[in-house]
Amino acid sequence: MATSVAALRQVLEAERVDDYPAAIDSAQKALDAIGAYPGGIDSLRDALDRCAEQDKLRLRELINKASVDHKINGELIRIAMQKNAALRATVAQQSAEATYSDRGHVPSVLGSLLSRKV
Repeated sequence: MATSVAALRQVLEAERVDDYPAAIDSAQKALDAIGAYPGGIDSLRDALDRCAEQDKLRLRELINKASVDHKINGELIRIAMQKNAALRATVAQQSAEATYSDRGHVPSVLGSLLSRKV
């Protein structure tokens, strides 16, 4: 889990858009595997508690790192979505149809009405 969530963070930080689907899928599979652990998360915690102290510390460190990466990934995704929306709006407003059409309609942007300049 920690490895796949960290890999997703690297892909998001580098804005390697072509790698997004595989990285997101890998992270989701890891999270699903944790969710599907027999007995649920409580059973997983019990299993961690039964580990040797050195292993327990290492595993908790990995889980904490994955938690931080997961939170950062959420922020990176939110920022990427905002950036994408801003770029699309900028491109759409530069369209001749957005400025000079009597309807103000920009078909390339999901058919939404972005501007009506009179």
